[in-house]
Amino acid sequence: MIQKFYYNYKDVLKAPRIAIGPQRIYIATLGVALAHTAYFFFSYLALTMSGHQLETIWADYGLFPLIFHFSLTQGALVVGWIGFIVTSFIVLLTSTAVSRAAYMYLRDNYFYTSKQALFFALKRSKSIISIYLTFLFLILPFIIGAAIMALLGRISWFGEILNAFATLPYIFAGMVLVFMSICFFISFFLGPAIIASSEEDGFGAAVQCMHLTWGQPWRLASYGLLTCVLLVTGIVLFAFVVKIGLIIYSILFMPLMHSLAPILNNALYYVEVSIGGLDLIIREVIGAGGSKVLYLKQHYTAVELSASESIASSIVYFFLMIAAYMTIAYGQAIVNSALTMSYIIFEKKLSGKSLLKRQDSELVEDKEAFEFNADANTKNLSTPE
Repeated sequence: MIQKFYYNYKDVLKAPRIAIGPQRIYIATLGVALAHTAYFFFSYLALTMSGHQLETIWADYGLFPLIFHFSLTQGALVVGWIGFIVTSFIVLLTSTAVSRAAYMYLRDNYFYTSKQALFFALKRSKSIISIYLTFLFLILPFIIGAAIMALLGRISWFGEILNAFATLPYIFAGMVLVFMSICFFISFFLGPAIIASSEEDGFGAAVQCMHLTWGQPWRLASYGLLTCVLLVTGIVLFAFVVKIGLIIYSILFMPLMHSLAPILNNALYYVEVSIGGLDLIIREVIGAGGSKVLYLKQHYTAVELSASESIASSIVYFFLMIAAYMTIAYGQAIVNSALTMSYIIFEKKLSGKSLLKRQDSELVEDKEAFEFNADANTKNLSTPE
């Protein structure tokens, strides 16, 4: 390998540098945009079905409606949960694609394309779903068993004594259920990384999550904390760089700012309005100073523009939203890159095997295709005319 891999926390520290690659940011940005579109569509559909006024929802929440803060009809509640599941599935697919791209980068396969990573994730979509179905089938018997024992407990005399004798099994079952729940939670983060770097199926990925939770609990906690630190630091720095870019853009066009200023201000007003109530939360979290450095320096108001200026302002707003998606996407790319390297480290510690040296199906196919083409070219050259 060209890149040195230490198989410890030093590798996880490389995540921000690996995530900054255009390929990883492009995949993550595409996923964030699609996930947000799905969430926005299903949320507004559910709220409309419940009779809520779109104008009121937009004024309060903008592009980020919190549907479960509203009273919903039964049908709207189903639509809302469908939207939540679809959004989560898109995020998991994106995480798998980004993890796959990061894994191939670690294998020094610099010609691995974003299209290949996305196709890999789509091809493994059933495996991704199978992870959570596996945990569902593992946890469901405990829930059904508890319900059955509760019903038996309602039988006078017999039920009370039966439940008393089952005290120790109840305690043991509760401990197992807690462990399964922790593994289920961890699978949302490590599941895509496991599939991307080891090509496990859904059941195998679920087993790996349980194996890691049992065998590497302290590393899971410490590496997870390190990943959170890298995530916050990376997003802050990326947002700062984007803000600096916007400032430089304004300075470079200072001679034209008499005409560009209203367009830019109106675009920033659109951003503030479309974020809705989240705008106040961001300002409270990062403070007035943080808002000037990382966010909007002031509250903007709409200005009168001509038709062409309005179109230009909408275009600027569109690209500002893309920049916001990219900022969030960079954070996701950091997390997926860090988790991919973390899993490679965990596997090395547990089994002694390096996932960076295993035979990968796509690498084998590329090698066979290259050898086939090389043989064909050799035969063509050696064939007399």
